[in-house]
Amino acid sequence: MPDLDIYMVISRKYQVFDQSGKLPFSIIFGLCRRSSDDADPRPLRLSTRQTILDVPYALSHNLLQLRKYNAKTKTDIQVDTWQMDSSSGNESYLTLPSPVGKTDNWTSCLTEYHYRVNPGSELASLFETGGKYTIKNFTGWKLGADKYAYIDEQGGISPPSKEQKLVCRRASGRPTFEVVESLPWPPEIQTKMQRYKDTNDNTTLVDVTVTNLGGQAVTVQTRGRQCFLIPHGAYQPEEDFPPEDPRPRIIDPEISSASDTIQVFDLSTNKVVRRAKGAGPGGCGHPQKDLRPKLDTLMTLRPGDPLLRRIDVSNILSDLPDGEYGLRMEPRGMWWCNGDREDFGAEAEDRVPHDIFSTLIPPLMLKSEDIVKVQVENCVARA
Repeated sequence: MPDLDIYMVISRKYQVFDQSGKLPFSIIFGLCRRSSDDADPRPLRLSTRQTILDVPYALSHNLLQLRKYNAKTKTDIQVDTWQMDSSSGNESYLTLPSPVGKTDNWTSCLTEYHYRVNPGSELASLFETGGKYTIKNFTGWKLGADKYAYIDEQGGISPPSKEQKLVCRRASGRPTFEVVESLPWPPEIQTKMQRYKDTNDNTTLVDVTVTNLGGQAVTVQTRGRQCFLIPHGAYQPEEDFPPEDPRPRIIDPEISSASDTIQVFDLSTNKVVRRAKGAGPGGCGHPQKDLRPKLDTLMTLRPGDPLLRRIDVSNILSDLPDGEYGLRMEPRGMWWCNGDREDFGAEAEDRVPHDIFSTLIPPLMLKSEDIVKVQVENCVARA
C-alpha cells in the first residue's frame, strides 16, 4: 500500500530565545499533504501528541535533535535530550486540507503548528545563556504519527478506509536561535490620527501625533533599511513584518506620500479599496556591510513632547467613487535606541555608534486605532 506523503518545514518564531519570557518563542512546523496517491478530498486530522510536533517527545525519541554551536571547534554538538519527560504533552490536533484539485506551490499550502517553549519548561532549562542552538530533523522521514483520521462534511471523525502510513517525503529547515537573558524593550508611545480641516483648497490633510509615554528620550529610525527582530512563520517572515522594510514611516520629515502607510476602506462594506504600498524586496537582494542607521534617518521622541506630522492624503483619495471612506494606519515597526540623536554626532561618524547599535531588539511599533472618516464627492474629499 503506497504511503501518504507529507511535506514539512521546521522554523522558529524569532531568532532569539528570551529567558525572561517577554518575547514569546515557538518551534514552528509547516505541513501539507502532497502525495499523488492521496485522493481523499476530506481534511485529515492528525494528533500532535507523541509525534514530531510534540517537541519534548520528538527530542527524546530520535525524531528531532537539539544541537549547540561550539565556538572553539566551530561545530554543532548534540545536546543530551534522551531523559526528557515526554509523557506530559497536551493532546491537540492539526487539520491538513486535501491536495485534491490544488495546483498551488506546496509552500503556499502549509498548515502551521506552533509548539510554544516557555522559560520555565524542561526544554528551556537546556538552553544556556549566550548559547546558539539548532533544531534538526534527525530521522528525515518519520513523523511518529501512527494514527490519523478524516473529517467528513458533517464534521464527524472517520477512520481511513485503507491503512496507509504517513511519511515525511520532504523535510526542510534547520531553525537556529540564540539564547539571551533578556531583551531591551521599547518604551510605550501613543499615536493619534485625526483630520485637519482648516484648509482653503481641496487638499485633504491628516494630523499624526506621536507622544513618548516613557521616562527617557528614545531615538527611532524613520526611513531606510530597518533591522530588528521580526516574527517568522513556517516558511518566511510574517506578512506584516517584511525583512529590512525600507518604506518611510509616516512620521518621517521627508515623507511625500501617505500611500506607504495609510489604508483606505469603504465604510459601508468595510472592504479595503486602496492598500498601502508593499515593501518591495527590501535589502535582501543587496547585502549591506554596515547595517547601522545613518544619523539623517533618525529622529528623537522626548518624554511628554508630542511630535506632530501633517500629511497630505489627497493622492490616495483621488479617483475613488463617491461615498464615505475610512483611513487607517497600517502598523509599522521602527528600529530604536535609548538616548538623543544629538548625542550621537560626537563620534564624528554619520551612523549610529557601534556600542549602541543592535539588531536583537523588538521593534518600536508605530500604530494607531484611530479611523479618519472622509466623504468623497466628485473625486474630492468634502470638508
